[in-house]
Amino acid sequence: MIDPHPISSTADAIPADDGHPAAAKPATTFCLIVDDEKGLRNMIARTLRGHMVMTDECGDAGAALEALKLRSYDLIFLDVSLERSDAIEVIRGLGELKFRGNVQLMSGRDLPLLEEIKRVGERYQLKMLSVLQKPFRIDTISDILREAGIDSRSAGSSKVSLFEALCAGWIELCYQPKVGMRSQQLAGAEGLVRVVHPQHGVLPPASILPDANEASLLALAESALLLAMRDWTEFARAGSALRLAINVPMVALRKLSIAALVRENRPQSTRWPGLILEISEDQILQDIPLAHEIATQLEIYDIHLAIDRFGAGFSSLNSLRELPFCEIKLNGTFVTGCADESDNRMLCQAVIDLAHRFDCKAVAEGVDNPNDMKALVEMGCDLGQGGLIGKPMSRERLCAVIGQRHAKTRAS
Repeated sequence: MIDPHPISSTADAIPADDGHPAAAKPATTFCLIVDDEKGLRNMIARTLRGHMVMTDECGDAGAALEALKLRSYDLIFLDVSLERSDAIEVIRGLGELKFRGNVQLMSGRDLPLLEEIKRVGERYQLKMLSVLQKPFRIDTISDILREAGIDSRSAGSSKVSLFEALCAGWIELCYQPKVGMRSQQLAGAEGLVRVVHPQHGVLPPASILPDANEASLLALAESALLLAMRDWTEFARAGSALRLAINVPMVALRKLSIAALVRENRPQSTRWPGLILEISEDQILQDIPLAHEIATQLEIYDIHLAIDRFGAGFSSLNSLRELPFCEIKLNGTFVTGCADESDNRMLCQAVIDLAHRFDCKAVAEGVDNPNDMKALVEMGCDLGQGGLIGKPMSRERLCAVIGQRHAKTRAS
């Protein structure tokens, strides 16, 4: 049953509410993001804040150099082409200021040009990180922080291992709503892993996943599956039989007995629509034949695959054509700014058309402003999720929202 009340307008967007106290320690790591694309700046900033890194943003060289006079930054994300300026101008200023933080160059330009600009920075004795070509996967930021020697967990969070969190029972799912782009009706939700620490509050996955071993990652995937099936019953009781999705690594498809887990723990209700397992494009390419075999078996139990972050590597379409999947999720770096950036719009349209040719749905991640949403509707995108639609929230919060909207439906 689809909830007929939209939740995607700016006024109705559901606020984030993990239902737990936040960590109390302030972040002490600072990053400056210098890019003339506001949408991309915002997305990088949101991701960095998830790593407990404080951020400032600007779009040109002058503003960047003024910001550097006011604050000491540990890391700068620097685009090559800026408003009325460029990266070389910023690099000269950094050299004059004897900047001692890290510099992350990024651009959609050719790699040789980026490497030449990096060498310019090195001549000014700047700490230039490995160059970053756009578009890039947002989880690349974790790798950048590690290369920069920034331990994001030390800034505002506790060092908690995934093994410890699993043993203590601190793993929970919060849920980000998904809506039909045209109908604006609630169509599902993605379950996102959170660690709920009794002293430090809600910790982001970035604080536990980088150092996790394979056994812990498998245990986490199993825990997420069981939690999603348990929570579905609560959502159905509240009035909406949502189709839930969770992220799983490819190793979970290879080594977990997912079919048996679902057989033994699935909700005993005729309304249960099954689950969606999201696997990133680069991981699913590791073993297409195995993914096909397992995906076919899981379809027996109404479990379907979705290709997450599609477009990050533009993998071989011939390899993916035979794989049964139900959704293609547009890489958020393409979605942000697709209303104004012609390249992003072209890429989004190509992925949406491809999804429809494969007879599956196109899902846009990172829908954070009305202009991008309108553009995606015009392009024929099926489903969307993001800050404009609804931020991640606790199971209890989503149950309350479903109950309120179900009551409105009965009243009307």
